[in-house]
Amino acid sequence: MALTISKIRWLTLSFFFFVAIASAQTVDLETLGKGKAFELGGGVSTNGVFYNSNQEQGRQPFTYFLQGNLNISFYQFSMPISYSYSNQGEQLNYNLPFNLNRLSLHPKYKWIQGHIGDVSMSFSPHTLNGHQFTGGGVELTPNGPWRLNAMAGRLLKATEFNGDEQTIPAFQRMGYGLKVGYEQEKYTVGVIAFYAKDDMNSIGVAPDEQGVTPKENMVLSLEGAYKILENLQVNAAYATSGMTQDLRANELTDGQGNLAGLFLNDRISTEYFDAFRAGLDYSFDKSTLGLAYERIAPGYETLGAYFFNNDFENITLNTGTVLFENKLNLAFNVGYQRDDLENQKERSMNRTVGSLNATYNASEVLTITGSYSNFTTFTNAKVNQFEVINDDNLLDDQYDALNYRQLSQNANVNINYILSKREDLQQNLNINYALADVSNAEDGVVRIGNASTFHNGNVSYTMGMPNRNMNITTALNGTLNTVGAENSSTWGPTLNINNKFLENTLNTNFGASYNTSNSGMAKTSVTNLRANLSYVLKEKHNFHLNVIQLFKSLSTGNRIELTITFGHSYSF
Repeated sequence: MALTISKIRWLTLSFFFFVAIASAQTVDLETLGKGKAFELGGGVSTNGVFYNSNQEQGRQPFTYFLQGNLNISFYQFSMPISYSYSNQGEQLNYNLPFNLNRLSLHPKYKWIQGHIGDVSMSFSPHTLNGHQFTGGGVELTPNGPWRLNAMAGRLLKATEFNGDEQTIPAFQRMGYGLKVGYEQEKYTVGVIAFYAKDDMNSIGVAPDEQGVTPKENMVLSLEGAYKILENLQVNAAYATSGMTQDLRANELTDGQGNLAGLFLNDRISTEYFDAFRAGLDYSFDKSTLGLAYERIAPGYETLGAYFFNNDFENITLNTGTVLFENKLNLAFNVGYQRDDLENQKERSMNRTVGSLNATYNASEVLTITGSYSNFTTFTNAKVNQFEVINDDNLLDDQYDALNYRQLSQNANVNINYILSKREDLQQNLNINYALADVSNAEDGVVRIGNASTFHNGNVSYTMGMPNRNMNITTALNGTLNTVGAENSSTWGPTLNINNKFLENTLNTNFGASYNTSNSGMAKTSVTNLRANLSYVLKEKHNFHLNVIQLFKSLSTGNRIELTITFGHSYSF
């Protein structure tokens, strides 16, 4: 019989307070008088951004940001406080179900860490994973084998639909989570429970086109790792999620038998999913070898994460080694992924992935790095043979495109050479080249217009004069793109001068760049002028000013944009 929501809350709170009380009994009060009695530190910063353009850009002309952190400590107790406030959200004429301005407190005493306010916590990728909430959480990490994390708070605030298409209506959503772990030298085990539910009475009826319904979610997870040998370890995690898509649906008398279903009242809109991952890691000499498997059922989701991929199966193999007396570092990765695990889609897709990364330290002055990756995606249509037989259109060739393959490869080479490294003169030359190629093949043939290639090159020269506290960098950038049957190119030089004055307390930077783009449709050019000043006063105050002036020559006319950023930060 499923537990009621009130029982779940009481069980969770009772367990949490039991552990908290038991933990408090183990606090060593003898250490209370050790260390400094009181300390106060932190920092505050204010920043403003002014923007102006001769054309309407839909951007607010002035935006300010206030941020700060304060750390109050008393003996072994500390209270970090952080806040972030801005008028950035005032320009929005639509509503959002979360706060742009945040305030959080993180009290800590020894191994007890708290989180209060607008905070986020992560238990695992399949349960609670970085979702912001307004409430409280705690992390208990004593010297013994036990670990405990708990949270409770509002995941989404009630947001009425105001008629604006950008408004995201939402029911008020409360969430509760608990993670208990046990760690030993050779193995670790953990249990995770996460529950979230919308208040269906928190807002009026949401419009049907928004697709917003009151939901309920229960996720249970088991995870563990075991060290077979000193250099060989296996790990695994399993999660099951029960999701009620609409709390207004009728209840079912018979449960669906899923583990998460023991804590949910089954409804017509309730579905159950599972996720599994396992890995094996082996290290020997200066090499590593890893094998991982992951399977996420179709439809799997959790209300403890903002976005979640599902309906896929991954198998990956990775290895790394060091050769030639630590001069060459190699890392290799290969994997296979497929979807449509339950044969429900009209088209299934699978792909292979391979990548290679290398770093070669040829000498003290020459370093070469390179990488290459290849992605091959196969898509096959599942054709109903009766539709083919009964098709009376002799010119219809829709069934010919049954085998679709997309090839994507990326390569990058970087060469860094130190020309000189004297006390009065330092010179450096850097060359970088990147390639991205994507092509679509149907029945093994890449037709004209179904391939895109991007070439990007950069050559930069830096001259440093330490005695004058000055660095000068010149660079030439170029890009050649072929998209389908269209070719376009962009190139231009860049100059940057950095100089420090007043015993390095005043840092100045000036930069200028010009680039022009040519394509079959239009020709554009952009001139970019930048200036930056920063001044440090008494090692605690930092004043900065940044100015960017853009002159754009476009086919639609000339555009002038000015952005000024200024601010002050103070640390104590």
